[in-house]
Amino acid sequence: MVAGIIVMMVVLVSSPVLAQDGMGAAPATSGTSGTSSGDTLPPVDFRPIEAGERTNMPPLMERYVLDELKALRTEMQGMRAELLREVVNRQLEAIDKAISYSSNTVTYFFYFVAAVGALLTMLGWQSLRELKSSVRNLADTELRRLSEEFETRLSALEDELRQKSMVINDHQQEIENTQTIHAFWLQANKVTNPRSKIEIYDKILELSPGDPEVMAYKADAALQLGDRDWALSLCNRLLAEAPDNANGYYQRACANAGLGYPEAALADLQRAVALSDAMRQPAWTEVEFEPLRNLREFAEILGNPESAAPAE
Repeated sequence: MVAGIIVMMVVLVSSPVLAQDGMGAAPATSGTSGTSSGDTLPPVDFRPIEAGERTNMPPLMERYVLDELKALRTEMQGMRAELLREVVNRQLEAIDKAISYSSNTVTYFFYFVAAVGALLTMLGWQSLRELKSSVRNLADTELRRLSEEFETRLSALEDELRQKSMVINDHQQEIENTQTIHAFWLQANKVTNPRSKIEIYDKILELSPGDPEVMAYKADAALQLGDRDWALSLCNRLLAEAPDNANGYYQRACANAGLGYPEAALADLQRAVALSDAMRQPAWTEVEFEPLRNLREFAEILGNPESAAPAE
């Protein structure tokens, strides 16, 4: 409120002066001009005021403005003194806290040293030699425990690595055998002589004993050589190990048909067709099934030759 009244009074005072400046009058330098930088107050101008510099304000209003300015200056000086007092108090509080902190630190340090000394005395460590010996014993005990623990872990790790290396070697050997068997299969597909095929199949059986697929192809090669008894024996061994092998039943049906056992041949052929529908197509052109082609059961088992699925 005081600041608003002061601004209003200053505007009212300056209005006649600005009007006189506009008419060309040059007023003298006033002692109440703006304050200089810093905290120093401007000097008071005690020269008499000319008629042109006087305001048009009534004497009571002019006196009121001067009293307000004086009160404002007094209030500013009081605020400055209070601010200086507050700054000094804050500095004194900071110094007091710093001194108190330093004193407490030194006190606590001496308390700590005294407590450590008392603890050493209570535990019987009355000299640095005993302290060194005790620390060395504790360190040796701890190192011995750690070394035993690490030895146990290393032994377990070595056993695990040994087992994994054995598994890796077994897998590597299995991969090598698979590659060799694949190469033998490719070689057997290129060979047309049944005896050469049987030799290759024997090599595959050395790497993979009892393989049903190899036994079935070996029986087929024996049938090509005309040795039906051997083929029948191979099929019996194959089906004893793999009773759901469709190719094994098919090859045994061929052997039984060639040996003159039509009932057994038809039973094996029906079983082979039931396990794999792809066995129908090669049965229509199989040479060993010539004695069975005129039988009604043979046609019922194979069905329509045009609808037969292609052989795998």
